[in-house]
Amino acid sequence: MRSSVSTGTVVEPAVSSTPAVEPVSPSGGASNHGMPSGLAPNPIEPPTSVVVGSPNPIQAEGPLAQARTILLEAARDAAPAMRAHAVEAAEFDATLANRVLPIALRDANRGVRFIAVVVVARRGDGAYLPVLERLRVDPALSVRAAAVAALSHLGRKVDRTPLAEAAFSETPEHRANAAMLIGAFGTQDDVRLLREASSSPFAVGTPEAQRRIVEFGLAVAAAELGDPDALESVRAGVFAPEEQGELALLACEALGRLGDQTYAGVLEERALRAASDEIPLEIGLAAAGAVAQLRPGRAPVAWVIESASHDQPLIRQQSAAILGLTAGSEAETKLLGMLQDPDPLVRASAAVSVLRRGR
Repeated sequence: MRSSVSTGTVVEPAVSSTPAVEPVSPSGGASNHGMPSGLAPNPIEPPTSVVVGSPNPIQAEGPLAQARTILLEAARDAAPAMRAHAVEAAEFDATLANRVLPIALRDANRGVRFIAVVVVARRGDGAYLPVLERLRVDPALSVRAAAVAALSHLGRKVDRTPLAEAAFSETPEHRANAAMLIGAFGTQDDVRLLREASSSPFAVGTPEAQRRIVEFGLAVAAAELGDPDALESVRAGVFAPEEQGELALLACEALGRLGDQTYAGVLEERALRAASDEIPLEIGLAAAGAVAQLRPGRAPVAWVIESASHDQPLIRQQSAAILGLTAGSEAETKLLGMLQDPDPLVRASAAVSVLRRGR
């Protein structure tokens, strides 16, 4: 099982808790290895209306500055996953956003461009409207869909055809990304579209497990828009069988984001069972992250801190993301220590969480 990172944003072929974006090699095929950096040697300047202000005294030194340094290095890394971490963190930090977003919106990797558009929309940053307009004709369908969703969210009237096209695409990547966009920036009127998309066929040969995850993402999106039936489907995902562990992990993460107090006790129980080695560690950590959002005082902080020292980098990476949601000085102290982790992805995940906590 693949652990999630921070908000779940990834640029791997696997379907994640948000986008399911494949990296693009120079030849146009999917590739996870040897990907050259898409960042230009001479960074593109921000739009003139973006004001890069001086950080306040708290931000000028210490852990926040260290986290920014890690993520600015990640923004220039050859690996798309590293660049994605830097873009993800830009949602929480204006100083980083002004440095990273202008470049990421022109990244060679379609997954990084997609995430950058989403972050611009979440920040409500109208300074990038001209760039978003240009991305409406991006070669990647997911990026075109993100651009129209972002423009609509920022108050522009646009043709949303690319978003619908992605939602009904036979390609899992496109449909999963459309679900995330609609859940984040859609309206209740889009619930019907999500329901129809969930019954639309996939490309022949699409693995059943991948199909199931994408369909679950559509249910999560509908739940985010207030559909009670979809919420019940998301809750049921918590009890997915062991062979569908990724579904259970995504369900735990989603219920935390949705603020589902009804299932807070269930999530707390799942975290405790993982601490007793009764269910997979990754699922328990996802449940612990949800509890940290729903019932901060009942989060299993000591266990999450212990997991943050796990010998597997993916577990440490997930733990760093959970610590970003966890209140208390002990969680913060452990997280700051993880900025020195030997694994670059763990350091980047920890840096994202430091900036999230520092907002």
